[in-house]
Order: sequence, then structure tokens, then C-alpha cells
Amino acid sequence: MDFPERMKSSWIVILLLALPLVLSAQDTNDVPVAAADRTTATQEKHLQPILAALHLTNEVAVESVRLAWSKYFSALNTWHALHDAEVKTLWNNFNQARSAKDAMAADSALVKIDSAYAGLQPQHAAFLTSLATVLSPAQVETVKDVLTVNKVGVTYAVYLQIFPHLTEAQKAVVLAKLKDAREQAMDAGSMAEKSAFFKKYKIEIEDVYLTAQGYDPKQARQDFAKRQKAGGGK
Repeated sequence: MDFPERMKSSWIVILLLALPLVLSAQDTNDVPVAAADRTTATQEKHLQPILAALHLTNEVAVESVRLAWSKYFSALNTWHALHDAEVKTLWNNFNQARSAKDAMAADSALVKIDSAYAGLQPQHAAFLTSLATVLSPAQVETVKDVLTVNKVGVTYAVYLQIFPHLTEAQKAVVLAKLKDAREQAMDAGSMAEKSAFFKKYKIEIEDVYLTAQGYDPKQARQDFAKRQKAGGGK
């Protein structure tokens, strides 16, 4: 049976009015999928340098590292979504206190930062434990270095140039403290914050430890700059 022309027109109008609603619903359903795809892509982007540095040939080990990283990456994303604003304020407080030479306020900010990050430690420990089931201790160290752009090695090498007369025992302490910085920097949400954690430990190394060992860090840096300018290396 044919519809009257007026009825046909009415149905066309109804369909046209409903179309934007259908498209809108479809777009809304696509949003979580797109966000999930971006998260997966970012996760994979950060995984690839880890796998490249490890040179794994065992597919079981590769998949184990991938799974461990996936869980850790998810935990980091969740934690930082909840705490980044708080942590950013605390780092700003720390920097302002350092600029004002207010050691007490700076230390207070660092204590609060450590306290905030304590909530992420179970996931941090679980990640390292999972890696240790398929990687050697040296390989786990490699993963840590990749996640912190080798700041331990680079910073330690510079310290040996700035303080060329460190004893072996002093070198061991400096290296241990830099590795402590790396442990915290792994959980940081940005490169700037990773650097901030290393700054925290460099202050401890220079202003506390090496000063107590009889060194003058400020003078040592000035002497190092002069040697560099003169082309004398160490």
C-alpha cells in the first residue's frame, strides 16, 4: 500500500531529526575505545625501549615482561590521575623553600612527597618481583635504567669528574644514593619529576654526605668548570 505524500514527508522529517541522536550515541560509544587505544599505544611505546635494551630471545620471557609492565603501567596511570595535582604542589613548595634557603620547609615537602608515593609501593614492588622471575638482577637493573633514561650512570660519571679524589668507599656511597634516587624516579609521572627525585638525592650527596667527608661541593664544581674551560678534562 502506498503512503500518502504528506505521510511520507512526515516520516522523512522524523528520520532526519533522529539521525543526529543516533550519530551522537555512536560517537559517545567510540570515546572509551579511542581512549583505550591511546593508552595501549602509549604503554607499548614505553615498553619497546625496555625490550630493546634487554635483547630477549625467549618469547616466554618477553611476554612475562610485557605483562609485568602492563600491570605496572596501569597502576602508575591510575595513581598519577589521582595524585598529580597534590604532588605538583608539593614539588613547588620544595623548590620555593630551596630558593628561600628554608631547609626545614624543603625537608617537610619531601617527607610529604614520600608519604604520597608510599601508596604506590605495593605495585612498584610487585613489578620488580615479576621481572625477577624471568630476568637476572643485572637485567632488572637495565629495566630501571631505561625507565630513568640512565640518570644513574650519567650522574655518577659526572660526579667522578667533579670529585676526582673520591675513595672507593665514598664512590660506593654516592652510587648507592643515586640508585635510591632511581628507585623513586621510576614511579614519577614525567621526566621533570624524575629529575626532581635525582635533585633530592644530589642535595643529600653533596650538602650532607660529601660535606661531612670534608669536601666543598661548591668549590669542587667551580674547579671542575675551570678544568673544563681549560680543556683539562678531569
